[in-house]
Amino acid sequence: MKLPAAKFIVIAALSMILSGGVALFGAPASISGQVTNGTTGRPVANQKLRLIMPSGGMQEVATAVTDAAGRFSMAADNLTSDSFYLLEANYQDVNYNAPVQFDQQGRAQAQITVYDATHTAPPLRIQSARIILRAEGNKLHVQEMFAIRNLTSPARTYVNDAGTFAFHLGSSAGEPTAAIAGVMNMPLSQPVSSGKQHGDYSLASPLKPGLSVISITYDSDYSGNKLDWEASVGYPVDTAELLVSPPALSVGSVLFQPQGTDAETGSRRYLASGVTSGTPLSATLSGEAVPAETPASPAGPEVKSLPNSMTRLGAPLLACFLLLLFWGLGVRVAKEWPRFKEQRSAEQQQKALAAEVESLFNSLADLDELFAAGKIAEKAYWKERLDLKARLVTALKKAPPKLLESYATRHASH
Repeated sequence: MKLPAAKFIVIAALSMILSGGVALFGAPASISGQVTNGTTGRPVANQKLRLIMPSGGMQEVATAVTDAAGRFSMAADNLTSDSFYLLEANYQDVNYNAPVQFDQQGRAQAQITVYDATHTAPPLRIQSARIILRAEGNKLHVQEMFAIRNLTSPARTYVNDAGTFAFHLGSSAGEPTAAIAGVMNMPLSQPVSSGKQHGDYSLASPLKPGLSVISITYDSDYSGNKLDWEASVGYPVDTAELLVSPPALSVGSVLFQPQGTDAETGSRRYLASGVTSGTPLSATLSGEAVPAETPASPAGPEVKSLPNSMTRLGAPLLACFLLLLFWGLGVRVAKEWPRFKEQRSAEQQQKALAAEVESLFNSLADLDELFAAGKIAEKAYWKERLDLKARLVTALKKAPPKLLESYATRHASH
């Protein structure tokens, strides 16, 4: 199973092509739109905007300032509709971004909603949590995912340099890494700060109104084939799901109740609900781990192999979890890549094109899994990812319009 986040990129690229978002001849382009304050419902005047090109190392290529009605327009000689851009507004020290998509005339409309910042903790709660535990070799690989909802009214972004998301890990846990879902659901690496007590950590990521998805990854010592795993967060949890593999492990927990086997992964599934703030999410694991696998280093321009079995399990689950949570926000994603292969033309040229697209698609998925597992530096990740995405868009532009339209329309409806 490949990472569904990469599928979203394919659909986004198709949508851009069908709407003229990727102009074939690189014509000069212009962008206009409006900035609105989601807290007050009013337009934001005198707001500076930056147009950023990720493929250029987050290079700033144009700027604009909104008028009294919050409207703006920008154009530049080096601004072309065959490139991917992000529009950024820094409002009260919080960055808000929107992707830019062009029409056939090389024009784009971009709307950005910003929010007033609050330093007072709002009524945060974790709507859903998913925790993956996998015993491999002498390590227990752990990935904790939290969908945290900011319910401020009127809507405000929670900002606190001392930490907006606090969590605690048990004594056997190693140093954690963290990520938060950003634009187009891409995981953005976040710095983790240690607290005063051992095992206390926090993230200072601004929590915008609505839903934010945070992922925490770390390893614990499982050399004795037994471990008392424990973690906690400083917010109430509506529903927490625990997935344990290999499924032969014995699991004991006062909090989590067995729910059988997860059909997708084969892991043992446990569930808890109505967890109060600070209550330990805990379980005792015992039994033989699966043999450790040696990570294979990616070679050449494409990523060929996964780092280990944890990423094969965790990354697809994380992607599915993100897509499920963002469904209510209007993100529509294709369900199955094989449906495209079943309906592609039997002509040899189209078969070769489909093979090229699939290869690039798989490389993007593998690269995302490597980054989610902390196996590749962020700078190298973005450089490689943008190169693969550019090659994918180039390949997609060769496809017949009828085929592209059929594929994009079919998947967008799901």
